[in-house]
Amino acid sequence: MTNIKKVYVELVELLESNQNKKVSSIMDQVLELATTKQSTKNFLTNDNGEVTHVFCYYHKKWEPLAEVEFGKKKHSASGFNSMCKEGVNQWSKQNRDAKKAEAELLDKVASGELAPDDIQSAREQIQAEKSKIVPREDGIGFDSIDELS
Repeated sequence: MTNIKKVYVELVELLESNQNKKVSSIMDQVLELATTKQSTKNFLTNDNGEVTHVFCYYHKKWEPLAEVEFGKKKHSASGFNSMCKEGVNQWSKQNRDAKKAEAELLDKVASGELAPDDIQSAREQIQAEKSKIVPREDGIGFDSIDELS
């Protein structure tokens, strides 16, 4: 058996299952497998190619660069960080608080404040707090690209 590169497995399987067919009859299927899939962009540009909005990874909203501060990121497609500065601060704080709360669990069990059977539910509560999205204080942001028009 020949070792097939992972990216070509589906293509080879298609060709093997259609060996007695003409290439023209399966060409559409071959092209579908071989065509690169367009990934969605997390930023929008104007007619001049300038970035106008970025999808904030923290807030899960489209935020206008004219009103919201994003850090610069040299090697990203947009040139900006994927989270606004307010989102980065909130994300960092939540992660820091979660790490501290996790570290305190053992002390709480040792002091009798938390029963050993309740550790898992306490961890789940910590994770729930960590993954909460705190909305922007100014309310800026759009749920979809359609709302921008």
